[in-house]
Amino acid sequence: MTPRSILVAARLLTDATAPLINDAVVCVEGDTITYAGPRSSAPSWASTAEAVTDLGDTTLMPGLIDCHVHLCLDPASDADLNEMSSDHEALRRLMVANAGRLLDAGVTTARDLGSPGTLGTEVRDLLVTLPHATPRMLVANAPITVTRGHCWSMGGIADGVDEVRAQVRRHADQGVDLIKVMATGGFMTPGSHPSEARYTVEELSALVAEAHANDLPVTSHVLGTEGIERAVLAGVDCLEHCGWVTRTGTQYDPRIAAVIIERGIAVSPAMNTACTTEHYMCPWDERDAVVGNLRRLIALGAIIAAGTDAGIPMVHFERYVDCLDTFIDAGMSPRQAIASATEVAARVCRLEDVTGRLRPGLSADLIAVDGDPTQNIAALENPRFVMASGRPHAVRVRNADLNTGDAVARDRIRRNLEVGAGRHNTAPTS
Repeated sequence: MTPRSILVAARLLTDATAPLINDAVVCVEGDTITYAGPRSSAPSWASTAEAVTDLGDTTLMPGLIDCHVHLCLDPASDADLNEMSSDHEALRRLMVANAGRLLDAGVTTARDLGSPGTLGTEVRDLLVTLPHATPRMLVANAPITVTRGHCWSMGGIADGVDEVRAQVRRHADQGVDLIKVMATGGFMTPGSHPSEARYTVEELSALVAEAHANDLPVTSHVLGTEGIERAVLAGVDCLEHCGWVTRTGTQYDPRIAAVIIERGIAVSPAMNTACTTEHYMCPWDERDAVVGNLRRLIALGAIIAAGTDAGIPMVHFERYVDCLDTFIDAGMSPRQAIASATEVAARVCRLEDVTGRLRPGLSADLIAVDGDPTQNIAALENPRFVMASGRPHAVRVRNADLNTGDAVARDRIRRNLEVGAGRHNTAPTS
């Protein structure tokens, strides 16, 4: 018989736009929601069920989605991506541990957008066999990149139209969920020049066509403005970062932004702890400019999906809410930020019929938090309860000292990133 469980809470938010329901119940059978609403209208068996979890004065809501993580990276390290470990067994262990940290943050679904070789698909398939709760993972394996391009050490190198098409087919054979392409350089790969486009429109168009022929969406790492335009013209499905980066700062282009909106291309800005006022260390421009560029996209009505780039230096998996805090600084309401982290992200991930809301027939991915997140997004910082695909997760309370290190460490990493990208002539600090 399929196991049944009942979750009771003072409040229920079934989706980002729904009114709060007081004295609420969620009924779960196996890994699926069968009811989510007022206790007074719950099915009759709910009142006699043995497995009842009373969550008290909390708000039950959909599990969160992180559209951009790197399970293979350690946020406590400041090594660049040319120094990736070749010990794949150690990396597998790290990836499984980081998946648990996602659940601690209330993230029940995530996209892993870069890991060496086929580690992404290997770990994705391993997680579903484990006896405890794990997040749902969508994986890209090694990002497709030019020779010596951003993340080249992960193994997805392809130069020219024919190699790009072949690399996409290779990824499809590996069983990836999406294709990640590095349309520009990146700050964590020295010499790859974040402001510079690395693929032509012809090459990117070939990549997109091959991916779509294999029913795979394409998301593109794009920091530089020229690379953003090329990715948009090529028809990618999602833009990661969309940083408007130049050699000397950022330069938002309203013409390109209008095409992003017109074509309905999603943007996952990868905002995170490094973008917050307290810990700001983004190497491409001042915070007002970075947040201001995002504010312009939000004001235009762009599709904005939450993603953190968790795993890069000082961006801890547990600090997911720093992304949503930055969205609010850029003009979102708490409900809009919640939508970006749930139903909007689910659509971007092609999972709108699986997760992102609490509805009968959808996966039992949910969290319980203190307070009312529709009024204060900080309510999401420390989930009291997490369930992924019907399995409860024993939440580890976040260490109050978990942060991005001291100012000296942040300054050292920022300087090293700038030097690695060739934006400054100052030598890295030690």
